[in-house]
Amino acid sequence: MTVIVNNMLLVRRINELHRQREQLCERQERMRGILPDWTVEPLKLAGMSAREIETMISELSTAEQQTGLAELERDMERLDQQIEECENQLISARHKSLDCIETVLRLAADRLRRQVSTDPNDVFYDYGEARVMFMLDSVIDDLRLQMQSEERAAS
Repeated sequence: MTVIVNNMLLVRRINELHRQREQLCERQERMRGILPDWTVEPLKLAGMSAREIETMISELSTAEQQTGLAELERDMERLDQQIEECENQLISARHKSLDCIETVLRLAADRLRRQVSTDPNDVFYDYGEARVMFMLDSVIDDLRLQMQSEERAAS
């Protein structure tokens, strides 16, 4: 693991790893669309013998290996580990500039945004979580405006 000293470079690295992971997720979805229908339909295990279940699971594993899904999942796990390592470095670092603070805050908000539904029509929508996202976005915008006004005043 390479230790990245500069917080801004560390945030850029984390963003790049997230971008790579999103590409792998999209590729995974496309590959799952290629699998035979029986692999993506819900398993109807009622009334099946243990041997039938083992055979079906074995066939599913074989189909996933043939399409490269297993390798893709290993790549995603590797990226997740790299993201976690970089985030651990970022957590332990001190943020010495407003630019860095704003960037780290944006990174945290982006990660939370991927996990929180802010669409009231979504079944997973939670008013409290959506409100926290709104507050974070508002603070990030206020911080950016404050930094811009300080830059203009210094010029």
